[in-house]
Amino acid sequence: MTLRIHAFPLSPRSFKVLWLASHLGLDYEFKLVDFTKNAQNAPEYVALNPNGRAPAIEHDGYVLWESNAILEYLATLTPSAGLLPQDTRERLSVCKWLFWESAHWDPACAIFAFERVVKPLFGRGQEDPAEIVRGQQLFERVGKVLDGVLARSRYVAGASLSVADFSIGSAMCIAEQARFPIESFRAIQRWQADIKSLPSWTKAGALRVPPSSKTA
Repeated sequence: MTLRIHAFPLSPRSFKVLWLASHLGLDYEFKLVDFTKNAQNAPEYVALNPNGRAPAIEHDGYVLWESNAILEYLATLTPSAGLLPQDTRERLSVCKWLFWESAHWDPACAIFAFERVVKPLFGRGQEDPAEIVRGQQLFERVGKVLDGVLARSRYVAGASLSVADFSIGSAMCIAEQARFPIESFRAIQRWQADIKSLPSWTKAGALRVPPSSKTA
């Protein structure tokens, strides 16, 4: 069965899937969705993901999009890794953080990502100071939540690494470039260093090369 991952590795939402796949040692075929060429809106890709976003996966005829749903699916392929508990309550204690990432963490990080990463990459003008202020306000609120949890446990959902760390931690692939305001969040900084030390982070990070920099 061929696992195909359609992704734009410069995006944290795509990176999280590539990172988890690397961590699990999954054999997969990487298919670049080149946002710099508007490939996400190509008819053949929209037929796969009608949202015109990345990532998306294909696995033996099964198609799935939405990055956090993909994380859950990939984790079920290697249950022995223990990244997604089988017990209902334990699993939901992990999955609640996937919902939190989509509803709270991602929107706060996305402001900095757009202003300081997307705009320079796609030539969309200068950073908007008002948006940065809005981002700082959002980040301060959600950062306190995450930092508070990480001050009490090594990982997001407890003592063990889980898909929650991959979901939330993927944003850290642009933390320096986007200049996330994490200076006062010591626990987040400690956790960031922890997850970045994983071999899978380095392996997935090797794919984070601007498409124009790749040789044919």
